[in-house]
Amino acid sequence: MMEFLNNIWIAMSTPNELLIKISSIPLAFIESPLSFYLIASVLNLSVNRKEKLMYIFSTAIVSLISLFFLVTPFNLIFNYISLFIIIHFTLKTNTLKTIVAAVLPSIVFTIVQSLIFNPYIRLLNITFEQAMTTFIYKIPFTLFMYLSIFLIIFLIKNQKLSLVIPEDLDRKTKSLIIFNLLFGLIYIVIEIIITMKYLNTLPLTYTFANFIMLLLYFCISLYSISKVVKLTTTTRQLESAEEYNKTLRILHDNVRGFKHDFDNIVTTIGGYVNTDDIEGLKKYYVQLQQDCEKVNNLYILNPNSINNPRHI
Repeated sequence: MMEFLNNIWIAMSTPNELLIKISSIPLAFIESPLSFYLIASVLNLSVNRKEKLMYIFSTAIVSLISLFFLVTPFNLIFNYISLFIIIHFTLKTNTLKTIVAAVLPSIVFTIVQSLIFNPYIRLLNITFEQAMTTFIYKIPFTLFMYLSIFLIIFLIKNQKLSLVIPEDLDRKTKSLIIFNLLFGLIYIVIEIIITMKYLNTLPLTYTFANFIMLLLYFCISLYSISKVVKLTTTTRQLESAEEYNKTLRILHDNVRGFKHDFDNIVTTIGGYVNTDDIEGLKKYYVQLQQDCEKVNNLYILNPNSINNPRHI
């Protein structure tokens, strides 16, 4: 019995790639829900239980396939392509939201990891390789990182820090957002490479400064995207309001013309009545009906149309 426990301890306290991979199976089913709730909170997605479970199980399985069967950089390529397909078809998002949802978790996880990883290995006086390949070091760090992500999600939901991306953005705005996200993704890849290669020699001040830079990039990116989206939406509303005003001017001219003729209409009807010319009045009434059809367009003057130009 003692020998069995000793063997378990040795497996947990020494580098063991197989044990780390096995432990990644349950961790994948913790990380996937975190990624989902992060995406859903930031993008304010509304999905049902079936779609949520499909996303969680699909992304978990993809991450395990890339871990057990693929090597770098093919695992990254496989992950992002699979994520794009899963998000697009399970969460039913458009192309822009799909790209945001695929890249966003990587950015957030990298920011958190960059903050806590260096202090963690310095505190335990271990190397990067030990932290990544030893069970008793890898699991606590991963769980602490997941806890940090959970607190971030809670903050986003509590403070309602969602990013509203309309479905009908113009191509220029979409290109700007996609370029920003791709730049962030490239930065993340470079950050991972630097971390894996030089973490043991990097001072804590660099780690803190790097975290600040990543956090600033993330916040500025979200803020910029939000402002660009609002600016685009406002511009579209102003254009719609301008078209609406043109419509109002045309209708106003029509109404003025109708009012101008109104006295003549009343006088003409009075003439037919005074002379008892009923047949003439009937013919005139038929002609008058055609002119009165202009009045049917006055429903556009509904004040609700000003607040929602799409009703025009």
